[in-house]
Amino acid sequence: MPLIKLFWDICLLRKGPQAIPISILLLALTLIAYVLAGVVLLSAGASLSDAMLQTLAEALILFAFLWLVLYFRKKPERLMQTITAMLGCDALISMVAIPLLNALKTFPDVKLISLLLLILMFWHSAIMAHILQHALSMPLVLGFGLAILYAGLTYQLIGFLFTPAG
Repeated sequence: MPLIKLFWDICLLRKGPQAIPISILLLALTLIAYVLAGVVLLSAGASLSDAMLQTLAEALILFAFLWLVLYFRKKPERLMQTITAMLGCDALISMVAIPLLNALKTFPDVKLISLLLLILMFWHSAIMAHILQHALSMPLVLGFGLAILYAGLTYQLIGFLFTPAG
């Protein structure tokens, strides 16, 4: 439970990725949690295999993005903590999103659910910006810019890779 609390503290912007222990095992565990949460989120609108492939593609895009920005900022030694923080926090946020998305399917006319999902999306961007701010030693506003850039690139790449032809 201390690790979940650590990731929750990062989600609440109380701690940064530097608080994450450098550990291949922890990275693997957060990747598993990320994939499981992503598959649950995506399987509502896709087959299980497509949800798994898309989630793995998103993880690969995240890894490549973080490697690039850390490399260009001359901070590649921060990659393991940064990717672990991103994966762990994303898994937690996804766990919050799952019941909201299920509720939206059941009650599509309830505007409060849509509002809560919008707030959750903004919070997710704030968490990513916070992690990038610490990992790259840059102002939060630049972290937000990178978070928005990442979201846009990911949306485009995933749309290109996983949109059915026709």
